[in-house]
Amino acid sequence: MKCLRRSLALVFCLAMLPSVASAESAAPNETMVEATPEDFRLRLSTEFGLLSVVYNKIQQGRDGTYFDYVEDGGFELFVPFLRASGELQWRGRHHATFLYQPLNLRSRVRLNDDLVVDGLTFPEGKMMDLRYGFDFYRASYHYDLAAREDLELSVGAGFQMRVAEIEYIPIDGSEGRLNRDLGPVPLVKLRARYDLPSKYWVGAEVDGFYANIRILNGDLESTVTGAICDASVRAGAKLGDGLDGFVNVRYVGGGAVGDSPPEPGEVGDGYNKNWAHFMAVSLGFYFEPIVLTR
Repeated sequence: MKCLRRSLALVFCLAMLPSVASAESAAPNETMVEATPEDFRLRLSTEFGLLSVVYNKIQQGRDGTYFDYVEDGGFELFVPFLRASGELQWRGRHHATFLYQPLNLRSRVRLNDDLVVDGLTFPEGKMMDLRYGFDFYRASYHYDLAAREDLELSVGAGFQMRVAEIEYIPIDGSEGRLNRDLGPVPLVKLRARYDLPSKYWVGAEVDGFYANIRILNGDLESTVTGAICDASVRAGAKLGDGLDGFVNVRYVGGGAVGDSPPEPGEVGDGYNKNWAHFMAVSLGFYFEPIVLTR
């Protein structure tokens, strides 16, 4: 009987070995799923701070004045800065983002010299209301090349729609000049982030492009060279479950030079030269309200 009991115990142990091996091999697989999640994550971001106009000059018309908004246009002061974005992440390494960036600069100045805009001369000493509006909307996709939880190295592309509004309005009600333009801009996108062993992290991001090709500038009839760069570096901390805060230093710049045929009813010869450089310091937050698991 003792031999029978020992034989049955041995058979039972041998029968249990596959189950134990299966349990031990399943644990690493579960860890791998957690390390590379298949979830859909929605993350919202906002930044607010101050923006400085480092350089901003514009010329409208070949006989126009290359007007300096900083020296002569009253744009030497800091202005409020705000942007908002939403980001969808799926399969751990795919990202799609949508961004809205308003930029609306206004001032009232007395002209130091004659100002010529699209054939119209505003004489020295005239009081003017000036506006430089350059809001933009941006959609982009980028893929994370680093298969690590603590590191992101993303590359991708995007598409930006600019809404430019340039205004020169005399306060006495006399004739002014308004220029409005809507146009698409393609972009290349790079983004990086590294999570430190503690709750802190650092990151950087660049969206930009340079083109002197008609199709890439969004207009088959214009001969315009254009460029844009939106670059930032930031440092942040994890404040709680699904909430990060960060401090950001950002450069936004670019412009265009060339000829665009004027539309019927428009004044001027279609020539435009416009280059601008802005710096912003802001406080931002990431908030992750939704995580959808398959």
